[in-house]
Amino acid sequence: MSEASVERTLGQILGELKGIDDRLMRADDSRAVVHRRLDEMSERLSHVEGEVEATKKTVDQIQPVADDMVKLRTQAVGAGTVGRWLIRIGIGVVTLASWIVAGYTWLTGRPPP
Repeated sequence: MSEASVERTLGQILGELKGIDDRLMRADDSRAVVHRRLDEMSERLSHVEGEVEATKKTVDQIQPVADDMVKLRTQAVGAGTVGRWLIRIGIGVVTLASWIVAGYTWLTGRPPP
């Protein structure tokens, strides 16, 4: 082998080693990016967990108020129903009393005492 051939072979080997080294460095950079992104995702997940916990506490505090509102609404509906029936009964009583007065007046010819 000639000296030029050996130098050319060594140059090719060095070039290939440099290429391998470059690929390994890019792989390291790529892994570093993946780790950085994982760290960012972990941090974001921690924030989301905290917000979910705060929302859960708020909902737990609101739940008794919502239950009370449902109870009051049910009572109001019941009171409205009772009120409507009382008004109907009252109208019936007044109507009956006016018929009695009209009948008394018609039979006796004078208004009731």
